[in-house]
Amino acid sequence: MKKRIFLSLIESILFCVILFLAYINYKTNTTAQICISLDGTIVILNTFFVIIAIYIFGIFSGFVYSFVLGQRYKDQIEFYARKNEKLSQQNEIDTDDKEALQRKIATLEIALDNALKKKD
Repeated sequence: MKKRIFLSLIESILFCVILFLAYINYKTNTTAQICISLDGTIVILNTFFVIIAIYIFGIFSGFVYSFVLGQRYKDQIEFYARKNEKLSQQNEIDTDDKEALQRKIATLEIALDNALKKKD
């Protein structure tokens, strides 16, 4: 839990730093030229918008990647949970069988003692 809070704090700080740097860049009016090759037009964008677009794309990609990994691990966790449940049920059955055998042995020991006492 502490690790998750720490990572969220780091991500928030990095996001603020990126926004601050992008804002400074926006105020200085530096530009990045992006050429759209379909009709040859050139779109001039401020670097601020390019940085924010790349950052948002990175966040979106990270969420998608985490979701895919989460689904994969969720399936594995469910598989191991079912396996653990089956093993615990089998363990309970084995324990019950063991207790039943111990009771049978105790009954046989009592019967043997009674038979030996009657013989004497």
